[in-house]
Amino acid sequence: MTKLKRLLAVDLGASSGRVMLGTYDGSSILTEEIHRFANTPIEDGGHLYWNFPVLLQEIKHGIRLAGRAHGEIASLSVDTWGVDYGFLDHDGRLLGSPHHYRDRRMNVYRSQLEELLPPEEQFRLTGNQPDPINTVYQLYADLQENPLLREHACHILMMPDLFLYLLSGAASAERTILSTSGLLDAGTGEPSSEVFGRLGIPLGLIPPRVEAGTAVGSLHPELCAELGCGPVSVIAGASHDTAAAVASIPYEDREGTAFISCGTWSLVGMETKVPVLTPPCYEYGFTNESCYGSGNRLLKNITGLWLLQETRRAWAEAGEELSFPEMAVLAGNEGAAQSFIQPNDPIFSTPGDMPGRIAEYCRSTGQPVPASKGAIVRTILDSLAKSYAAALGELEEITGKPIRRVHMVGGGIQNKLLCQLTADASAKEIIAGPVEASALGNLLVQLAALGELDFSRAAEIVAASETLTVYRPNK
Repeated sequence: MTKLKRLLAVDLGASSGRVMLGTYDGSSILTEEIHRFANTPIEDGGHLYWNFPVLLQEIKHGIRLAGRAHGEIASLSVDTWGVDYGFLDHDGRLLGSPHHYRDRRMNVYRSQLEELLPPEEQFRLTGNQPDPINTVYQLYADLQENPLLREHACHILMMPDLFLYLLSGAASAERTILSTSGLLDAGTGEPSSEVFGRLGIPLGLIPPRVEAGTAVGSLHPELCAELGCGPVSVIAGASHDTAAAVASIPYEDREGTAFISCGTWSLVGMETKVPVLTPPCYEYGFTNESCYGSGNRLLKNITGLWLLQETRRAWAEAGEELSFPEMAVLAGNEGAAQSFIQPNDPIFSTPGDMPGRIAEYCRSTGQPVPASKGAIVRTILDSLAKSYAAALGELEEITGKPIRRVHMVGGGIQNKLLCQLTADASAKEIIAGPVEASALGNLLVQLAALGELDFSRAAEIVAASETLTVYRPNK
């Protein structure tokens, strides 16, 4: 009988984080939420930051709870959103709190950067879709605002690498998370000397690269004592949460299959062998990022459940608390939306009165303003489904390959109406699951790193561990 292996997946999304326990018996993984916590940015001096000290304490608390409840933990890994990072000085200390990608400092230097490195050239060199939130824009802005960083900063560490460093002391740059930065050469996967040279960014800021699924060290002994746990292997897994989510997809056949990772952001894409750098790919707004193992994720970022989250928050502040299931019921009681929004329109990009912004968008585009809460939610869901369908059509055009089925993963698939609307809008079969895709992919990569799993069995393990739901388009 296979000895049970217990592992921890720390999965940090843009609005919340969780420490998930995975128990592996050789044929399936039982996942259990150990600790969930809010991920709320803080504003200071007109800038937006991640509350890094609080997040680190919450992760440590989750490790402590897991050790108390389950004893020996074999390993842990961290996955997070992309693009954000922190600076380490030459003594290995963190230089201030990492900025949040919704901070606006990049806008001051955007035109200056794009004069040195035009957007089309950024895409040609790196395969990443130019965007002010990208690491390259943030890093350029930081070095312009604070030239002393050139003297005092030794490395930047992307967010999951930074957490692993503070847990283990190992400073490294895992490839899937670094591939979101706009700093890597699309062909080699190494830091682009042309990007760094044109922008005057020191190449030495990037620490040694490691592949996804690399054991980088162990939990600090003093942390083990503090948290009441034994030795724990620390693994740089598929550290970008979308890379982790894609690693959990139980493909029957990758050919003709796309994916939608549905969370605060929605990522619509497919796996390709190499980056796609064609003009249509750039014009349609697709980007290229690394996969676990090998290959490329060709995908488009679409503002996702952020629209629902901010709508819910606005109503709660006005005195009416509604759960996401209650919001879905209201939308289900409505007919098809009478108005549509573009989820990626800048009006929806920052925190604020989302229902008011939806009304403003509809008025400015000559559409009826949704008159009820149900109509507002239905407008969001129909608009997301329509945007997903459009992106899938663009993928078919870019790759020249028909898409027969789509795997939807992540928390958004708990909204069954959204899944069905996506099937209807795209006229494609939707396979929904797993819900905790990032955490499950995180665990699968850890098991492979520990030598406990041949990754060719990953789809079989996921199918045995999760319930998948098929949605077919209504005629």
